[in-house]
Amino acid sequence: MIPERSGVTSEVVLFGEARVEALSTVRVRWFRNARSVVDLAARGQIGALVLDARSPEGFYDAMELLRQLFDDSRNPARTLHPGRVIALVADGDTDAAFALGRYALACVLASKQLGTLAAQVDRVRSTLFGAPPLSLEGPLRTARVSPPAPGEEPTVAIGFRHAPETLSLLDRYVRALRERERECPVFGDVATLIDVLVSEGLTCQTNLATKAGAAHGGQYVGSFAFYRELRRTRYKHIVDPPNHEVDLDVWIVVDEVLHEVLHLLYLANELRATIAPTHTHVAEELSASWWQGAVHSAVFPSWLGDRHILEINYDFLLCEPNAEPSHFWKVGSVFEKYAGYPWVPYVLGKLPARASYIGARPDLDRLEANLRSRPEAAFLLAESRHSLRVDAPFDGYPAVPETLRVGD
Repeated sequence: MIPERSGVTSEVVLFGEARVEALSTVRVRWFRNARSVVDLAARGQIGALVLDARSPEGFYDAMELLRQLFDDSRNPARTLHPGRVIALVADGDTDAAFALGRYALACVLASKQLGTLAAQVDRVRSTLFGAPPLSLEGPLRTARVSPPAPGEEPTVAIGFRHAPETLSLLDRYVRALRERERECPVFGDVATLIDVLVSEGLTCQTNLATKAGAAHGGQYVGSFAFYRELRRTRYKHIVDPPNHEVDLDVWIVVDEVLHEVLHLLYLANELRATIAPTHTHVAEELSASWWQGAVHSAVFPSWLGDRHILEINYDFLLCEPNAEPSHFWKVGSVFEKYAGYPWVPYVLGKLPARASYIGARPDLDRLEANLRSRPEAAFLLAESRHSLRVDAPFDGYPAVPETLRVGD
């Protein structure tokens, strides 16, 4: 497929059981037959497609249309860019939002957001997209909601659009890390993974209960309102950047992305470098926290170069009630349970071949000394020393500022 040309017909198409009042000011062609919509897409005549999935029947029909548009193995060349599709779901129907969002649509709107529908249609119709992405052996955007164990929340892997400001900051990280990748291979591999995840419209695992909203038209997970809450709690010691060049809500989204990307590198140790993991989940979490600090410091050395950047996950890690539900003492990579998702080996396959991809944090002795002074961390040290160590051979550590260390 070639990129769209500016002369393409830009019709607005509604697919569903009934007309939508919020589109009364827009000239719309209304269809209830999926084949008709597929034919219009094949002729390049759809500028914006609105799927009304607010009822069970509407959701079923919308999913069937998306399968015909994007998952038809007889037609691997997609005729409509998923960024031209807007889906409507009932308020609070996160299951429908995630199922539809797996295709990386332009946005998924809840019923209470119908007032923005006409503006979203205008935005989509006026956007010129590149060629529709091809499928990989299956859907490019995969999602799976896993049945939770007793007392656990369900998890989901999903791909959907990032907010423009998030994309801009992620691009800044990629460029800065590329400049320093000779210093540390982790910098280059993090840049590669972020680049692939963004360009392919993919993301990493997210907790359905705490980070999912019904509308996914803007954020990596959840909403900026969610990150404002984190700003008051987990990130309260991170000061504003000099000259306020970065919005803290946006930076927190990037920090979440970075944390999951680092977990992917620990999984790459196993899947790409065939290093059998012998470390526990808590050891990986503690080491990933150090690498987060090292990456942030590499991008913003004058802002994110002190111990606070190493401690942003302490509220979770130094909390004994989290230990058992989070399987802290389980041996294996944190992302191991997602290894079978089609997007995971695809993304990791973009990394260069290495003997190992990431190692333990280099300041483990200092960290353990610090934890001994914290009563809330006693449960971590009650386990064997092996519990806090990642046994992966690695010698490509970066130079970090002297201030980037745990407290005494």
